[in-house]
Amino acid sequence: MPATASFVRDLHRALTYLYEPAVLRQSPLAEIFSLQSQHNPVSALQCALLEAIESLKPAPETPLQSGAWRSYRILFHRYTEQCTQVEVAGMLGFSERQLRREEHAAVRALAEYLWHHYGVELRAPALAAPSAAAETGTPSREQELEWLQKSLAPATSEVAEVIGATLRVANALAQELRVRMDAVLPATLPQIAMEPGTMRQALLNALTPAIRAVPHGAVQISVDVGRQEITIRLRPCSHPAYGATLSPDVAESLEMARQLLALGGGSLTVSQEQCPQYPFTISLTLPLAERAAVLAIDDNVDTLQLFQRCLAGTRYPFIGAHDPEQALRLVEKLRPRIIILDLMLPGLDGWEVLGRLRAHPRTHSIPIVVCSILPQEQLALALGAAAFIRKPVSRAALLSTLDRLTSGKAS
Repeated sequence: MPATASFVRDLHRALTYLYEPAVLRQSPLAEIFSLQSQHNPVSALQCALLEAIESLKPAPETPLQSGAWRSYRILFHRYTEQCTQVEVAGMLGFSERQLRREEHAAVRALAEYLWHHYGVELRAPALAAPSAAAETGTPSREQELEWLQKSLAPATSEVAEVIGATLRVANALAQELRVRMDAVLPATLPQIAMEPGTMRQALLNALTPAIRAVPHGAVQISVDVGRQEITIRLRPCSHPAYGATLSPDVAESLEMARQLLALGGGSLTVSQEQCPQYPFTISLTLPLAERAAVLAIDDNVDTLQLFQRCLAGTRYPFIGAHDPEQALRLVEKLRPRIIILDLMLPGLDGWEVLGRLRAHPRTHSIPIVVCSILPQEQLALALGAAAFIRKPVSRAALLSTLDRLTSGKAS
């Protein structure tokens, strides 16, 4: 009996939030795996899932290009290391679409292993009810969006590049329907706080119904830049001889665009026009990207490189310093938005650096994230740190902390 669709969904959610105890505490997997009697069921579930991933690691003599190695690497990088889909796709040389397919298959394989390893079908027969979804392993749209939302790292997009790429893709449809696409863009455009691939898909799902609505007509594309947001407007213009036609799937396409935009804090509105020549206007509104430079102070070069990799492609430009005296000079010169500080530094230790930064009038307001192997969170916060992260650092925990501090929600 194969693992059920509900079991696969529960497993994927647990893997996605593997290092977030509040979420794992609500997972039914601890009970399914009979871990409730453990002293710490959450920790036991974490260990069970990590061990299961390692159990799928192929033997050393297995060819590196085999499907077994590919599946293991996806599970290890995505969940053990909590890398994003974009990062793992880059590691493996996949497109993001291909990675999503491979990831679904890998999670499914892990589910089958756990299903049989823990004898779930024997101890929980109610879970073993067959379903079409279980046999196909095909995720629903809601599942796809949930997976996408968790996998997206904070990232920025060049608006002009996204619009250009979208127009190139949509051009085939526009030519088929004899629709002209007129884009009038400002000479320079700021970045938006949204991952480029997701933004492109959202724009494409809004543009294609606009094209289909006005055969032999035109779609006018314009951009308005505000202080905190940017709005892309799509205005279909019908041909007098053909008029406007709305296909049945317009609402579905626009709803998909709206849901994709919501992943990046954006929104979509459709307004009706008074003039029959212009049936409607689609407005896509997105937040502007706020660049927040991060200075990491750590004497370990490998740790600095890890921070740099974690922040690559995000809205957090990275600055690294391994010498504390040099770091203090950099803080005054560059005024970073956030400082990541190790405690065990040579000579001038992290406690002294923290004290100096908190006491100096030009640096006392900069949030400091203490990042250390030392269990001194309470002391660090009492001395003025804005947050504390224990090493080893996960990318998810780091970005979550930076997002919280830059959003003004720090406690």
